Amino acid sequence: MLAVAFFHAMRYRADEPSWEGRDRFFLSAGHCGISLYSALAEAGFFPLEELDTYGLDGSRLPMSSMWPYTPGVEMSGGSIGLGLPMAIGSALGLRLKKSDAFIYTMMGDGELGEGPTWEAAQAAAHYHLSNIIAIVDVNGVQADGRMAQVLCTEPLHDKWAAFGWHVQRVDGNDIPALVAAFDKARECTEPKPRIILCDTRMGHGIPFIEAREKLHFIRLEPKDWKRAVEVLDAGRDA
Repeated sequence: MLAVAFFHAMRYRADEPSWEGRDRFFLSAGHCGISLYSALAEAGFFPLEELDTYGLDGSRLPMSSMWPYTPGVEMSGGSIGLGLPMAIGSALGLRLKKSDAFIYTMMGDGELGEGPTWEAAQAAAHYHLSNIIAIVDVNGVQADGRMAQVLCTEPLHDKWAAFGWHVQRVDGNDIPALVAAFDKARECTEPKPRIILCDTRMGHGIPFIEAREKLHFIRLEPKDWKRAVEVLDAGRDA
C-alpha cells in the first residue's frame, strides 16, 4: 500500500518536503512508522543508511512516526483514531487555498473501533471532502486478538457507503489491484471522500510468519530474521 502510494499515486518533492503543492500522507497507525520510513528513504527524503538508526537516542526515526522529526512525516501518529480527524482539518485548509492536493490517510482496522474515526467519517461526507483518500489495512487482527472476537466492525463496505463515502475493497497484497484502486479513487468525480479497504495477510510472502497464530506483537530471533530475508530475496529474484 505504501509502495503504491509513494511510487505511483502521490505527488511530492523529496528534496522539498514542505512543498505546498504536495499530496499529504497521514500515517494514523503511527506504530507502523518503520514501514513509512522505508518508503520515505526509498523515495529520497533521507539516506537509506539512516534506517539503521530507527528507535535509537537522537534518531530522526522514532518508534512511532512523529512530526516534525522526520522529513516527509506529516503527523504524529500512534494514538489510533486521530488520523482521519486530522485529515478533515487539513482537507478543509487545502480547499480554502484552492489546492488540488490530496490527503492520503492510512489506518488500521483496529482504529475502526474508535469513535473519533466515525465522527470524522461523517464530517468528511458532510463537507464533501473529495480530496481525502483513506486507506484501511484490514488484516483482521488487533493488539488483543482477532477483530471478529474483540470488536467486529464488519460489514465495512456497507458502513462506509452508508456514511456517504466512495468505497472500494481490494486485495491489499495485490499490487495491480491497488494501482487500479488508487487510480479510481483519484479520478472519481463524485463530490465525496474516498476510501480503499485493503484486505491483507500479516507477514505476507513469508510462509513461516503467515502461519503464526499471534502476529500483532511478534518477536523474531536473529535466525528468524535471517530466514525471513532469505525468503524475501528469493521472491524478489524469482
